[in-house]
Amino acid sequence: MEHDIEAAGAASLGGLSKGAHHPVNSGQPCENCGVVVPDRFCSACGQLASSFHRPLWALVTESIADMFALDGRLLRSLPMLMFRPGRMTRNYLDGKRARYVPPFRMFLLASVIFFLTIFTMNDTQRWFEGWTFDPYSKSGMDFSPSAIDAALEAPPADAPAGPETPPADDVVADSVRFADIMQPDGTIDRAKLHEMVKQQASPGTTDAELRTSYLAADKAATVYENQDRFGVRLRQWAPRFSLLFLPVFALLLTLMYAWWRKFYVFDHLVASLHFQTFLYILGTLVLLFTAIFPHLAYAAPGAALLAVFVYIYRMLRVIYGSGLVASLLGATILLIFSMILLVSLAVGLVILSFVLT
Repeated sequence: MEHDIEAAGAASLGGLSKGAHHPVNSGQPCENCGVVVPDRFCSACGQLASSFHRPLWALVTESIADMFALDGRLLRSLPMLMFRPGRMTRNYLDGKRARYVPPFRMFLLASVIFFLTIFTMNDTQRWFEGWTFDPYSKSGMDFSPSAIDAALEAPPADAPAGPETPPADDVVADSVRFADIMQPDGTIDRAKLHEMVKQQASPGTTDAELRTSYLAADKAATVYENQDRFGVRLRQWAPRFSLLFLPVFALLLTLMYAWWRKFYVFDHLVASLHFQTFLYILGTLVLLFTAIFPHLAYAAPGAALLAVFVYIYRMLRVIYGSGLVASLLGATILLIFSMILLVSLAVGLVILSFVLT
């Protein structure tokens, strides 16, 4: 198991090139086990017959070459992944692996590019600037204390107007307003916050429930006061949460084809890796498209959703050989569960970032 982990780590860090530019000592004894190396790798232990005792500049230039010397596997893998759903997965499961980039390596590359695109475009275009709880925000979303108080005190739109409706000032005369808990330095007065929570609690609220409400209100106030830290937590945990989509989608495929003896969990995992890689690449393209053509931003998500449905349908047809009706039904089920899963992960990400702030 230890060697499997080392091999997986080496495969992930090995880049996308074959490292053909590294000088090797063919025909010489392997420095690891002593067996004569016939070509580039030792036939006994698999170690590369290359010496890394070279000047620092040589090591730096070779590392850079490893990063950018993308061989033909990437050019062969990406078009097939994007435009021939399931074909590369089917070939990979049939044993034709050398011609393609390994699934997990391509998955990591696509995820890095996707999240780098999101964070870079957010920094340059200020996507989430309008969502900040800034009392002095110039965006169309006003979360200032006065605006929140006005929204809370305003009568319903269909409420009858007349002398029987008491003025708003009389209703909240003895209550702590949201504006009252705000201090000049932008922080929240915890004592007044607790008093507001106590006033809004129902008559039958116990002391334990009230203390829990105080703790929740204090946490919300902390997040309000530290919105930058909340954004940092979102960035830190978003890539990690996205990894949870992979095993759950593989589990869904396993349950859907549980009675098919010729498919194993490994097969479903490879299919999930390729599918999520497609999602990352499609998401990156949608982000770039909406940045270039902002007037089409509302149409892009719908087109992307349709593309995902068609992709799942073709993937099931090619990989599993499902029929027309079964593939349509399976694609519908997988798409619905995928949307539910993504929403759940997004909610969980916000809650975890809230707790850690």
